[in-house]
Amino acid sequence: MRTIKLTIILCCICLQMSASTIDSLRQVLPTLKGNERSKAYMKLSQLLSSEDDVQAAIDCLDEWIAFEQDERNIEGEGKARWSKVAVLTNCALDSMLLEEAPVQMEWFKKHRQWNHYYDTWDSKACVYMYSSRIQTALREAQDMLADAQKKDDSFGKAAAYQLMGVVYESMGQYDQAVDVFRECIKQLKQRESEVEALTSVYDYLCQTLDESHRYYEELDVANEWEQGILRRMQRKGAFPELHFPTYIACRCNKASALAGLNRIDEAEQEIRKAEEMQKACGTPLGQYRIYYVRVHYALAAKQAEQVLAYCDSLEALDLNAGGDVSAYRGEAYMLMGNSDEAAKTFRNLYYQKDSVFNREMRIQLDELNTLYKVDELKMQGQLDRSRFFVGMAIVLVVALLLTMYLRHIAASKLRREHELLKTANARAEESSKMKTNFIQQISHEIRTPLNVLSGFSQIVTKPNVKLDDATKKDINNRIIESTERITGLVNKMLELSDANSTTVIETDDNVQAQLIAQQAVEDARMSQARHISFEMQTASEVESIMLHTNLRQATRALTLLLDNARKFTKQGNVNLRLEKVDGMLRFIVEDTGIGVPESEADHVFEEFVQLDAYYEGTGIGLTVARSIARRLGGDVVLDTSYKDGARFVMTLPL
Repeated sequence: MRTIKLTIILCCICLQMSASTIDSLRQVLPTLKGNERSKAYMKLSQLLSSEDDVQAAIDCLDEWIAFEQDERNIEGEGKARWSKVAVLTNCALDSMLLEEAPVQMEWFKKHRQWNHYYDTWDSKACVYMYSSRIQTALREAQDMLADAQKKDDSFGKAAAYQLMGVVYESMGQYDQAVDVFRECIKQLKQRESEVEALTSVYDYLCQTLDESHRYYEELDVANEWEQGILRRMQRKGAFPELHFPTYIACRCNKASALAGLNRIDEAEQEIRKAEEMQKACGTPLGQYRIYYVRVHYALAAKQAEQVLAYCDSLEALDLNAGGDVSAYRGEAYMLMGNSDEAAKTFRNLYYQKDSVFNREMRIQLDELNTLYKVDELKMQGQLDRSRFFVGMAIVLVVALLLTMYLRHIAASKLRREHELLKTANARAEESSKMKTNFIQQISHEIRTPLNVLSGFSQIVTKPNVKLDDATKKDINNRIIESTERITGLVNKMLELSDANSTTVIETDDNVQAQLIAQQAVEDARMSQARHISFEMQTASEVESIMLHTNLRQATRALTLLLDNARKFTKQGNVNLRLEKVDGMLRFIVEDTGIGVPESEADHVFEEFVQLDAYYEGTGIGLTVARSIARRLGGDVVLDTSYKDGARFVMTLPL
């Protein structure tokens, strides 16, 4: 949304104009009136921006805003204010934009210019996202969505959904990103004028599906996108050149999906169609996309030399438009059997990624700490206000002691408020402890795999160190394990943010209960757990039962229960049974591990609880599993009658 809008408003910035043209506009500007003067201000600000004279452009825009105020032209003033936001955004003046955005948003809100209002909000949130303050960007997107839903503004909802999708995609949360991108498309289809924005979201959705290797879905989305382009073309009676870049992007995504499905010949046809359009009316970005999908195609076709050639072409364009060319080079060298060059490439890539990861991790930990302190200040303010009102109530009680009736009412009120205050204080103290424990636990969990990665990095980079193949394999496995551990930890942190939600999960899937169990077993990697013996049992009457539920969420809840059983069983058995009881389907996860004391049956489902600190984890798996099950109409409980380990039962309605 942000990229499309800013491109439309500032499309003339790319025009190269001489200094004499700018001087001429400045001379003629005072002689112009009304709409002609407004156009001159817009043109002058664009020219100054294109000449990198940003301060002069901002001064020009402030002068334009003042002119429209004098003219009492609300529409013109809105254009001028949005142009200022656009210049600050395109010139990457982030600190100025963060100061300016709230001022302009307040003005747009007052004058009900909702498109500019939400676009400005989007620009502010993107500053946080691109500076790695991901949680703040996500909060902004969620607040924007709540605001737009309250106003029932489809444009605002679409902008919020797109922003959330981009944030989720950057965090590697592809399922969530896909869901909100689809919601964004649904909102934009209600607005015929938002063709460019719809194109942008289709592109984001295709690329996210490609990243998560969901090639069939990517192909369906690309076909839907193409049909929409053709329908617009038929309404206009011709295919305007303006839509060529859109069609090129669509073809490239389609080709990438076909290459991922190993339908090489069809992928080649789509690439050639994109190349024909690029020759007719293309852009450097369009050429970048074609080269990029050519790399995918060449990798799928095992054409290593072609991969390297297209990587050279991508780097020559120097657009930095996404994608990791170095990784593709490394894969090409591996295909060619050039292990030394591949190792060198991947090592350099690792150093780059490690540097970026460490910088972003520091930023995000600082961000979490800042958000934590803000929440603490809010809580303290609420407590201070509570104490103030309690004090006022006590004064009132003393004053009303003149009569027995009023004394009785005052005493009752005082008791109630006293209990409320005790409850509030207890909750505040518990919340503070939970947050402190959470930050300490997360710091420990992140530090351990990072230390592993750091240690092995020092080993493999030490001069003159020769390692045998077995040692190299062991180091590689440990690096992969540590990386996956960090990724899993971040995913659990994100899941926790949704654990306390009371929102009912949509149940639009008709799926076999046995399929949920099989997918959960695969996701939990039970077959790879060598320290346990795993068995799944399905009662005969359950094999054909269909559930009306949410496949992804139900699978995730059961996966968390299986993960829990595997982790807390050092040596022994883990069993999964499916039974039908009283209109509910029961998924019973039973292990012979350390078990759970009966006194901890409810406590074990609380956030951050770990009954044995020796085991790795953050103590949120059971919390998330029960939250999901309850929002699907079921529950997760601990069977305290089982004494040989732990038995958790997840129920879902039929």
